[in-house]
Amino acid sequence: MKNKKYEYKKKHAHTPEEITRAFYGAQGNTVDLFVYGTLMYDHYLQLLLNRKVETIPARLFHYMRLTPSWNFPFIVKQKGAVTEGRVLRNITKEELKILDDFEDEGELYSRRSVVVRVGKMRQRCQTYIGNISAINRNITSDMQFEDKFGFYVEKKIDAILENVPANKPGMDRRVLHELMGSAVDSIIQSHFDGNYICNYIMIQALEEAAPPSLGKTLKNKELLPFAGNYMQLACQHIIFNQFVNKIRHQHPEAVRVAHQYYQHGIAILLSFLLYNRHKNKINALFQEYKLDQIVEGRGYRDYAKIAVDLADLIYDAHELEQLIDLIDNNWYSTPTPLGAELEFGNLGANTIYANPGDDPVYDSFYWFWDFDLLQRTWRLGGHVDSHRQMNLAQQRHRGFLEYAFGRYQIIGDLSRPLFDCPWAMSLLINEAVKFLDIKPHSLHISMELGGHHRHITDKKHKESDLICLLLLGGDIRKDEHGKVREWRIYNNELDTNFQKSLNFSDRKFHFPKADITLDEAADVMEYKFMRLHEENFDYETIIYALKGYQLHTHVRPLNIQENQNRELPEQIFLKRWAANPTPINEDDINKFVDKVIMGLMEEIGTLKIKSYIIRIAEKLKNILNEKNKKLNDMVKK
Repeated sequence: MKNKKYEYKKKHAHTPEEITRAFYGAQGNTVDLFVYGTLMYDHYLQLLLNRKVETIPARLFHYMRLTPSWNFPFIVKQKGAVTEGRVLRNITKEELKILDDFEDEGELYSRRSVVVRVGKMRQRCQTYIGNISAINRNITSDMQFEDKFGFYVEKKIDAILENVPANKPGMDRRVLHELMGSAVDSIIQSHFDGNYICNYIMIQALEEAAPPSLGKTLKNKELLPFAGNYMQLACQHIIFNQFVNKIRHQHPEAVRVAHQYYQHGIAILLSFLLYNRHKNKINALFQEYKLDQIVEGRGYRDYAKIAVDLADLIYDAHELEQLIDLIDNNWYSTPTPLGAELEFGNLGANTIYANPGDDPVYDSFYWFWDFDLLQRTWRLGGHVDSHRQMNLAQQRHRGFLEYAFGRYQIIGDLSRPLFDCPWAMSLLINEAVKFLDIKPHSLHISMELGGHHRHITDKKHKESDLICLLLLGGDIRKDEHGKVREWRIYNNELDTNFQKSLNFSDRKFHFPKADITLDEAADVMEYKFMRLHEENFDYETIIYALKGYQLHTHVRPLNIQENQNRELPEQIFLKRWAANPTPINEDDINKFVDKVIMGLMEEIGTLKIKSYIIRIAEKLKNILNEKNKKLNDMVKK
């Protein structure tokens, strides 16, 4: 009997390491940590610690797990309660510091020593206990792990920025964030993608993103006549960017979008709305603080600091909540993700042929890079488009200022759709035009075409359908001799390769990340023929029409052909019609509207027509009949 008892004890005896771990919750330079919320998930731990952590199931007695509406759980003492969780094994001191920072230890949570039950064994370890009042005060409703992780990485970057020379004492870290532009966002996104970036590389990336020396820039006498205008444009975007940052931090639930969409999309729309409501006040402040001119001794960082302070002065939290309600009350999601590109140029179509000084305000954006505007406009996909194939060695050129919404990296064409609401897209386009005091020129609308069907084939367009599209979005007016033209085509504005090739629409592939293949890229149809208007314009109906038309007909793109000597019949027709526009009969309009209706029904997979489709169809038919009648009257005169 004694031998059996001895054998049992020997079989179930604990190792010295297990006994030490049970007593101290530590082994050498590592500790064990009991977790019960987001840190139980391997994916989140991988993002934070950049390694796979050994975990085991455990139970913590006499603590109750609470999960309030904002989704982040915490524990409080409660006799008789049990919290299920896991023990993270062998967490190093450096990793514990990372987790402390992530959990905001000392403010939102306190790390304490507790005893948990692992199987039949008791073990001492560390855990995070919630500070209820601080959590209620600091965590907004419906905050999710992605928001919290983003804020954690931003705090990490803030700590690094303290070691980046600011040139000026007391320089606000928000100013440094702004001046680093997309570098900060790229670092955060890299962490989300699982590409951990060490502090040294982050410091290098942030230092390389430093703003230009205005003193050196202004030594170039050729740009001096335009310098004040460029600094005003830069400060305008700095205030806009500050609005975006405030909105994303204070209202993460209001601007959150699905992973496939551009993360800044809704915040951009809200920021445009807020800025434009205060535009007169902002312009007056620009004059008061001389942000619209070059001030001797004032550097680029000084301008940025003033603009950041003005953003604080103008930002209205109550007004923003009203704008959020406006978006919520009018938002209508549809299955097709959307994107848009807007071109601006004070010389219109002559922008790409401009000589030095033809544009007295911006010199056709020839000095765009000298004033670091690529970094100021990165959230909007800002760049200069000369309608030429350019390489990095040919960076400087005259062209249009383009907002390519959703394109977060110009080199490589990395982009995501903005959102899926045609109403919101129309509002965004109109607000972007109001934001810039630059003549609007052209508009491209793109749509991701997924699903089981091929929505882009080699099927030909009907001529009457193309006329309907031009009635909706073209630029039909008389020339100086009184002759009616469709100006975008007649004026060769769609000849984007200088080979007299009509680029009416195009099939593209959008890459949300750099490491995906062509097979994984999004299949996109982009329509390029539309005029961008100075006044408020109904782009919503055009977007619905383009979607329905493409989804039902599956027609081919009308773009640059591989054989440059050959044009498609539709391209030949469009050029002929643009030179001498003629109205169509009502029956052709009705047939076009019917195709749009069928396409919108196919989009949502229903055989029963929805009320919003009826509303869109009636509006579309009225617009087409009205514009067709107007064209008929113009031709008769």
